[in-house]
Amino acid sequence: MDEQKLADLFRDAAHDAPPASFDASDVRIASRRATLRRRNSIAAGTTLVVVLGFGGVVAGMNWIGQDKSSSSVLGSGQADDNKAQSPQTGSATALEAQPPQSDFPGDPSTQGDGSTPGSTGLSTSDRAVQGCAGVDRELADALAGELSVSPEQAQPPTVTCSPDSRSAAFKIDGLTITAIVTPRPFEAPAGAEKVRTAKGQDLYVFTQGDGQLKSQARRFADALAPRF
Repeated sequence: MDEQKLADLFRDAAHDAPPASFDASDVRIASRRATLRRRNSIAAGTTLVVVLGFGGVVAGMNWIGQDKSSSSVLGSGQADDNKAQSPQTGSATALEAQPPQSDFPGDPSTQGDGSTPGSTGLSTSDRAVQGCAGVDRELADALAGELSVSPEQAQPPTVTCSPDSRSAAFKIDGLTITAIVTPRPFEAPAGAEKVRTAKGQDLYVFTQGDGQLKSQARRFADALAPRF
């Protein structure tokens, strides 16, 4: 087949083809739509990236703020604990800084010399220097208990003894009963009863005058000796 006949066949076939369903205007419209869809996709992707990025920044800022807030709360709690402990520490430091208080003669809290009900009220310091010139409270209380009388009735003896002695006397009716505890030699009146105390001192009990208890000096001495 020659070229002329082939060309004629193609030409005839082109004329017999159905008309096109779109034209150049349709192609341009479709192209614009495709371009617009592509631009919208790009814009949507960009917006999503921006939103995600902004959300990440906000979340990070919130996390940092919460961390700072937690640190502040913890720091405040520790400060409160330190403040709550500081008064005790301060008190302990103040107590440690205070020098030990000296015991003064006649202080009831340290010497035990305060007056008690039913006692003569003499202090230990007074007793230590009085000897037979004063009344020893403890000895007076003990002797008063044996005599069934009030310790307030105690009086100093009419004899002389060393200053470190302890003495007390009671006058009942016409009879005077005297008790003396001493670590030193003592010249007791005739008829005095002498016994050794539990602490190794000498206890003298004697009577002067007349009365129902005149012969009871030994009994009183035996009763008092274990207590001194």
